[in-house]
Amino acid sequence: MDIGKTTGKASLLSKKVKIEGDIQGDEDLRVEGHFKGTIKVAGDFVIGQSGVVEADVEADNIVIQGKITGNVLARKQLEIQSSGQLLGDCKAKSIDIREGAIFEGRSNMLRPTISPPGPGTGASTSAQAKINPK
Repeated sequence: MDIGKTTGKASLLSKKVKIEGDIQGDEDLRVEGHFKGTIKVAGDFVIGQSGVVEADVEADNIVIQGKITGNVLARKQLEIQSSGQLLGDCKAKSIDIREGAIFEGRSNMLRPTISPPGPGTGASTSAQAKINPK
């Protein structure tokens, strides 16, 4: 995944930076340093090989090359590359775990949402029960 292509903007937490707290944003995020807290971005999230994250993470696509301790929610795809480690549970529409990767936790596949039939589709949205007294 090429970070920054989805939203056109990307933020970087570099190797020598250590941050504790919460990150929320509308752009992609790449972590090469150490982060502890929670991460929720509307774009993509990449943890580089030198990155260490102790956090619950939510993003569209998540690529793990470093180490994450925490639960992850990838609204689209989760990819754990051969150098990556995920110690926690994950939810995603698509999960790709490469040979050599470490994953300790439970995985759940997100199901596509099905919208209810709208007017004019020929589907009935109400039902009636009839009770016959004897």
